[in-house]
Amino acid sequence: MANIKSAKKRIDVIKRRREENKFVKTTISTKIKNFRKTLAAKDFATAEEQLTEITALVNSACSKGILHKNNSSRKVSRLSMALSNAKKQENVVEAAPKKVEKVVEEKAEVKEVKETKAPAKKATKKAAEKEEKPAKKATAKKATKEVAEEEKPAKKTATKKASSEKKTTTKKATKKAE
Repeated sequence: MANIKSAKKRIDVIKRRREENKFVKTTISTKIKNFRKTLAAKDFATAEEQLTEITALVNSACSKGILHKNNSSRKVSRLSMALSNAKKQENVVEAAPKKVEKVVEEKAEVKEVKETKAPAKKATKKAAEKEEKPAKKATAKKATKEVAEEEKPAKKTATKKASSEKKTTTKKATKKAE
């Protein structure tokens, strides 16, 4: 425990600020929970009002230093995205039954057309050959790589032989000079 008067005062101030900050944070979190409940209930008008209220609270908490600016902007953006996505899903759900009816009708028409077509002809030899896939041909790049690989070992051996011949000739030349 602090002994100095100013240190004791600082402890009291810190305690009071912590309680105030905690109150602000809990109110923000409860407002967010209520916002999510209204989204689940698909009450978009109320949700928009709540979003503006939450945005104001979060921004004021950010300006007071209770929340970090990135934290506050992340909260607001996620909530606004949740609202817009919920609206989009609602629009998709309303439009979906119409699309499903069209797809079902089209499938029924396709089945009728298939039934009216003549039976398929017997497969000929040419058709059977076309269905069989020929072996893949080597591309030009692969062919050049193969040729280059075949030439590389030959070049290495030739250079090794040439270098060994030079060494032997230099050895012979040094022996003669002596």
